Amino acid sequence: MADEPIRLFAPRSDRYPQPNELDATRSALEKVAEQVPVLGPATTHVIAQFLIPGVERRREAWFKELADDLDELKDTVTGFSIENLVDNERFVSATIQATRIALASHQQEKRQMLRNGLLRVAMGSGPGDDLEQAFLRAIEDFTPTHVKILYVLWAGLRDLSNRGLWDNYSKKYAVPNYGMAVQLLFPEINDVFVMEYMMRDLSRRGFSTISNPGASFPQGSIVTNMGMSFLKFVLTAEKPK
Repeated sequence: MADEPIRLFAPRSDRYPQPNELDATRSALEKVAEQVPVLGPATTHVIAQFLIPGVERRREAWFKELADDLDELKDTVTGFSIENLVDNERFVSATIQATRIALASHQQEKRQMLRNGLLRVAMGSGPGDDLEQAFLRAIEDFTPTHVKILYVLWAGLRDLSNRGLWDNYSKKYAVPNYGMAVQLLFPEINDVFVMEYMMRDLSRRGFSTISNPGASFPQGSIVTNMGMSFLKFVLTAEKPK
């Protein structure tokens, strides 16, 4: 296990788990499954044949995507060295935490946010050790919809104006509340009860100051400094997709 961080920064052809490693992982998990009383031989077989390869596939994809992102960072950021990350304990700890979260999620958007956060840690441009750990936990707890809603609370007026859906001077286009603003920018978020739950969750965590989709739009600074710091940690310059 101690060699894993070094494998991450190895040449591209060496980034994939070797067959003997996969066999060892599968064997170990099979033995664990066999020791659980409620699992019979048939269940053990299903886990060995289907679940374990799925976990391995996620792990392989995660490390490949992270390695590709780090390669791009190396090519675009002057002075950035991937090799130095091996001895960067803060980055290694963040990578271990993010990897655990990534393997437990099927959502590509969540894995992308985790990688964005890790890249900021790698560059030394994160919000600091404490908040980086807290924000990784928040990514684990949040859904992509949480982040999309928080983004609208932060930059919704600008994006609506850019798309010609809001004119602050003539009031030509009426956007009565934040719920409508969310639906205009992210039409897939159309359940008001889900929206209200997530807005309350964001408010409870101290990321925003409103918790009701019916709140009039627009208002002043309703995303807290903590919320803005979180968005900068998990997002690139583009809005979430």
